[in-house]
Amino acid sequence: MLQYVAALRDLRDWSGLTYRQLAAKAQAADEVLPTSTLASALRRDTLPRPELVASLVRAVGLDEAAVTCWLRARQRVQEAAAETVQAEEADKAAPAVDDDGEGNGAPAVDGCGRRVRARRRALKMSIAGAVALAVSLAIGTALKLSEDRDDTPTAASLPSAGWYQMRSQHVLGRGLCIGEGRERNGRTKRPLAVQRPCRSVEPSTYLERVSEGVYQIQWHHPEHGVGCLTVDLAYRVPGALVAPVDCKGSAHQRFAVEPARPGRGNVYRLRPLHSSLCLGSLGGEVDTDNGAELSQKNCDGGQDQEFSFEPSGPPSPGG
Repeated sequence: MLQYVAALRDLRDWSGLTYRQLAAKAQAADEVLPTSTLASALRRDTLPRPELVASLVRAVGLDEAAVTCWLRARQRVQEAAAETVQAEEADKAAPAVDDDGEGNGAPAVDGCGRRVRARRRALKMSIAGAVALAVSLAIGTALKLSEDRDDTPTAASLPSAGWYQMRSQHVLGRGLCIGEGRERNGRTKRPLAVQRPCRSVEPSTYLERVSEGVYQIQWHHPEHGVGCLTVDLAYRVPGALVAPVDCKGSAHQRFAVEPARPGRGNVYRLRPLHSSLCLGSLGGEVDTDNGAELSQKNCDGGQDQEFSFEPSGPPSPGG
């Protein structure tokens, strides 16, 4: 049980989300995941309720296949715990016989006591292996669902790590790049990824290669330091905006970079790992305004979902 609960804590840490953020994501999906209940469950040494496990796995951004995996692992751990209790009770009921078949009391008929103890030792070893396997499969499947892709392009077709200006193909010729801006509707004043004039765009953008075909997009701000472009609250639905936050290596801060036009040069689609949707202009191909927000969208092949990376060099010292 301790292994399973520890694995759930690792899953929450991997998501990079706070308890409040997880609760908000669950609420948006019509589920209940109270912050106090979740925090308490992850501190205990008992199995959380299946409903809580399922809500947590969904809230961190994983799909139903991952939910099934975690629930199956929980069931195996629960069954193993019950078998352990049964074996211990059977051992207590057996005659007191040493492993060599001799004891202080009357000898067990046909060595029954010795067989019970041997069976309990074997059962405990089997249970330990089952629990470890269940937990490792759950963790491995969860991470694989969000980080492994069978269609990963070859390294030769992908950009190398370095400093770039990031441009959307639907505004080529308009001199716009992806940089820092604010929501056009004025709802918040937080920094967001938007279309800005390339000549004055900031912060400087660094493309960091995390693994084959997977990247983080870092912004190096002259005042606020380094942040990574991140899909808001790890939402898995279209319309979520993209903002710079502290780099934690979470799935909603990492992007699968795919050639949008194989064999036709430096043009790519960007898919957030946690959702496999596409980045694009909030208003689609017709949204060519200075200040148009970058958002997560259903992949439709539009040019607003195609990006090029133009080498730009590092920022100047102190700026």
